[in-house]
Amino acid sequence: MMKARNRRSLKSVKPRVETYLFRLFVAGNESNSSQARGNLARICEEHIKGSYKIETVDVLKDPSTAYENKVLVTPTLILIKPLPKVTVLGNLNDTWQVLAALRLTPVQR
Repeated sequence: MMKARNRRSLKSVKPRVETYLFRLFVAGNESNSSQARGNLARICEEHIKGSYKIETVDVLKDPSTAYENKVLVTPTLILIKPLPKVTVLGNLNDTWQVLAALRLTPVQR
């Protein structure tokens, strides 16, 4: 049987919150790149507020990072964490498709 002291210490443990790490590849301030930035920010704020980080890579200023990540088209979004990695192309304007691709939709039963 568990002692009361141990039960109290277990209650203080906070549930682990998954942090999402996104890497968004854009081409300067090009229209689709700007739309992708805004759409990703909106989706994250609406669905995983407070548990995400977005790294933005401008391929015009940092082509080596694009090359290392095998990015040939912009905008490209890569979900780095949690694994497995997911790549989404385009301006991210179809919210439902983006949520499904990033595994942010509730499980359908």
